[in-house]
Amino acid sequence: MNNSERKEKLETRILSSRGRSLLDHELLERTLSEYAEGREVAKRLIELFSSLGRVINADFHELKNVTGMNDGAIANIFCLKEIFDRILKGKLKKLSILDNREELLKYFKAAIGQSRKESLRVVYLDRSGHLIYEYIQDCGTIDRVPLYVRAIIKQGLLIDASSVAISHNHPSGDIEPSKEDEDNTLTLAATCENVGMKLIDHIIVTQKSHFSFYDSGLL
Repeated sequence: MNNSERKEKLETRILSSRGRSLLDHELLERTLSEYAEGREVAKRLIELFSSLGRVINADFHELKNVTGMNDGAIANIFCLKEIFDRILKGKLKKLSILDNREELLKYFKAAIGQSRKESLRVVYLDRSGHLIYEYIQDCGTIDRVPLYVRAIIKQGLLIDASSVAISHNHPSGDIEPSKEDEDNTLTLAATCENVGMKLIDHIIVTQKSHFSFYDSGLL
């Protein structure tokens, strides 16, 4: 079967099942077919990153190092990730997060839970608990206390946020907070209180699980 026939067959299956019948590598194959080597590079991505979620959470350099990937294919993957994030974020904006913490957890897990590098997400809420702004920091480690506390507080004051929730991922898969995580969380909570904001939660997420400082009684 040549590439044209393969592409047509995939298209037929997509249209008949809305894509539900495709395997993970076949979904990637279709997404990348215009820019990359299609089937082989899609299989290679799943093999290297172990899951579709980790593929779309990979950064530029990780994807660029995969044989057969080019800038166009990487741009497509970045667009997929952004689409998913915006869909989830759009749902969050319609809710009071204070009354729907489970939806916030779903968003954080989808946004960074499968990333192979450590990242920090911060959501700012108004007085009714609705999302008004998100701050993203690819920090590499969570123990940079002066940097991330100062940045979070500064942004919150600029937009007159009433409360804030933060999340970072543990690529290792270990959800237990480190001593630094605990100290930094308490420092941020105290600093927020001093300026009239409230830290409502700090959630550590992994590919399969999570740890909530609020649920654990540490906040």
